[in-house]
Amino acid sequence: MYNVLLVSLTGFDSTAEIPFIFKSAGCKTVDVFCNSQSWLLSNKYYNNWIESSVEHEPFKDHLISLVEQDINYYDWVLLLDDASVKLMNESITSEELFKKILPINKIENREILSSKLGLSNICQKYNITTPRYLNYSDIDDIATISQKLHFPILLKEDYSFSGIGIQYCESPELLNDCLDKVRVKENLVLQEFIKGEDIGVEALFRNGELITYNCAEVLKYMYNKFSFTTRRLYYQNNDVAQLLKTLGKNVGLNGFASVQYIYHPERQIYYLIEVDARTNSWMPYSRFTGYNFTDGIKRIMQGDLSHTAEADPGKKIEVAIFDRDIRRCVKHRDVKGVFAWVFNYKGYWRFIPFYDLKFFGRIVRKLFRDLIN
Repeated sequence: MYNVLLVSLTGFDSTAEIPFIFKSAGCKTVDVFCNSQSWLLSNKYYNNWIESSVEHEPFKDHLISLVEQDINYYDWVLLLDDASVKLMNESITSEELFKKILPINKIENREILSSKLGLSNICQKYNITTPRYLNYSDIDDIATISQKLHFPILLKEDYSFSGIGIQYCESPELLNDCLDKVRVKENLVLQEFIKGEDIGVEALFRNGELITYNCAEVLKYMYNKFSFTTRRLYYQNNDVAQLLKTLGKNVGLNGFASVQYIYHPERQIYYLIEVDARTNSWMPYSRFTGYNFTDGIKRIMQGDLSHTAEADPGKKIEVAIFDRDIRRCVKHRDVKGVFAWVFNYKGYWRFIPFYDLKFFGRIVRKLFRDLIN
């Protein structure tokens, strides 16, 4: 039987439904390692809560001690947020412990974890297509930057997520103004902006092998195209699947990954933009797409690391995250969007998490607080 440890350092709500995925797959034990305010506790599907500190040093010491006391007890340890990935990546030197806790099994590629610059470097190392980039820490002369990059460009803080820490710069004349808005300039990535089709991908890997995935066209963003999304149109894409298989083997991905590509239709090129080796809020919704991560976990438990073949690659399924989309509708006065929820447009009510009243209660309370404020 399978024992799983789910780990979260921060208070993001994206972790709340992850225990449901593993319990639905038939895992015997799903333990959570988090603090008392964590969303990991806002569900009925975990077995044991191991309370962690909110402080980084005691958090990582406790987690390492917990895993080392019986390194074979947990079949899988998953870090669910960027903060815990970054902290443990900076703390662990043992290759055995690295492979047990971190979401890749090739320690030589650890720079990809929670680092925009690291991802760009890894793409260069393995000849993975990604937009041209520079490290601002190495080149801070605007004339040189203008020679090496075609504007517009993006300024990406090395450790950033959910669209925070990204600036769009239209021309060299505006670069200094954009740089003034950057909080952390160390290892700041300057990257050419590719105009094309955004493709959001959630994928599950084990020992570098792609197990299952879902890719999506973004239908609605919360704020702008650099912020998180509230509605997506899911489908399968064999070209993306092949890219994911190559990525997984090269990097040694060993868990969930949230990936972003941009497809340039005139060039017919997929550019890799983002790889976050952790879960996101969309992964539990795979149960509506026909390619459920729960089924992938079941196969992993059985020792089957094969990829699920696309049964109907042309099929597209619209999915929305209940509380996020309601907030977006209210914020942007999207009356049609509100009516979609009121009148169960395309079966939207199935996305309301009635299956877990503990989680539903907390998400509704949070939604009301957000709307009031």
